[in-house]
Amino acid sequence: MLLADEIVVVSDLHLAAENGRGLFQADDELADFLRWVLGNFSSCHVILNGDVFDFLVSKRQETAINLEDAATEAASIIDNHKKVFEALSLIANSDSHDLIILGGNHDPETSLPTVQEQIERSLSSSDPHDTKARCAHFPIRWLTNGEGALLQVGEAKVLIEHGDQYDAWNWIDHEALRRVICLASRNVPYQDVYRKKSPPGSSLVVNRFNHIRDQFPWLQTLQPLTASILPLALEVILPQVSSAERFKLIKAAREFRDFGLRSLTDTAVRKISPQREYWANEDEERQLLSEWLAQYEKEEKVWGLLDDAIAQLRRAAARLRNHTSRKLLKRVAHRDAFYDISASDCNHDAVVRLVSKGTNLVVHGHTHSAKSYKVGEGLYLNTGTWGQLTRLPNADAGEEEWIAYIEELRAGRASSFRHPTFAHISSQKEGTVAALLEWRSGVPPDQLSTWRFVNNQWRKEE
Repeated sequence: MLLADEIVVVSDLHLAAENGRGLFQADDELADFLRWVLGNFSSCHVILNGDVFDFLVSKRQETAINLEDAATEAASIIDNHKKVFEALSLIANSDSHDLIILGGNHDPETSLPTVQEQIERSLSSSDPHDTKARCAHFPIRWLTNGEGALLQVGEAKVLIEHGDQYDAWNWIDHEALRRVICLASRNVPYQDVYRKKSPPGSSLVVNRFNHIRDQFPWLQTLQPLTASILPLALEVILPQVSSAERFKLIKAAREFRDFGLRSLTDTAVRKISPQREYWANEDEERQLLSEWLAQYEKEEKVWGLLDDAIAQLRRAAARLRNHTSRKLLKRVAHRDAFYDISASDCNHDAVVRLVSKGTNLVVHGHTHSAKSYKVGEGLYLNTGTWGQLTRLPNADAGEEEWIAYIEELRAGRASSFRHPTFAHISSQKEGTVAALLEWRSGVPPDQLSTWRFVNNQWRKEE
């Protein structure tokens, strides 16, 4: 366990091999933020909590993992975000700051030595072409093999992890990745070890959605891809693709629905018996997707040409409204309450278990939904995302509002916005303080919530 006086946590930056488009479009803001951290906090651990990079964006077909290709992709990401890496280099080379990078489900490649070396060279204060500098020790702590970061901050025990291990559709098989690294280090062929281990969420993005992201750019802002989001995406996309592509998308949706293998971490944390290693049929999100699939296939000519566009649009709106009126999507929305920082999210059950094991503060990312609320005697923070976000209609929206929303998405005109949030955790004389803040360039960060840990209890400060 690391001892720390001060921690700053951000997650889900999604730096990709592109600039000015896609999920991450905040180079200037992020560079300003990193310089602000450098100037305002000393003896600070700066933690990038997963999905810092996005290796899925440029892929158009799921292929076996390749160490050299991954390093090339990392180099392209660095080239496209020079301002960010220049600012990050200042922190990495600071004597009073420690940089910790955790892996997520969009950047499992960060566990590969070739990728780590590429990133370390870009952040090094030495000449990146100096071969001696390449071999020198570099002060980045990599936690990219499925580990969490466990720290003691004052009296509080703090666990920081990306959170994808509790998502049945998006968790990464780190055991398979370790086998890749093990074999590659011996010059033994490894290409087929990880090909079939990609999570279904990643497979759907790479094999299907990346091919049409130029036509539907909002697809990237609906992340992470879950069973509650997939029906909306497909209602928009299916009428505008060929019958062959519709077949492939429906088939992919079924595969997405039927996959439910839990991760090792999820199984252990929730104390699930081996007989329940797969998700139960009554799982809420699985029901949500199954019922939508059944209704869609019943009402639409999936394998042939769709009929009148206006009639189809009204059926699509009716199906989505039906979910809300029957409190299926609404129930998910109530459970997640995406933009309400005090409402529980889909990782709530796992956080309850982690707190019961003695953790005082759990910090996640992954869901892109900023959170700050008590869980029993513990506290949960989610640092949200610095990527673009797209709002859904309210659960009680009428038919005309849904129709207008679907038409905007089909035209590729969905509006998006940023809500860049971060966590600041510090040890003070009056106890450990944990805060969720929103970054605003040029002015002090907006304090969304602040908690103080005293006498083994979290108290909210007004």
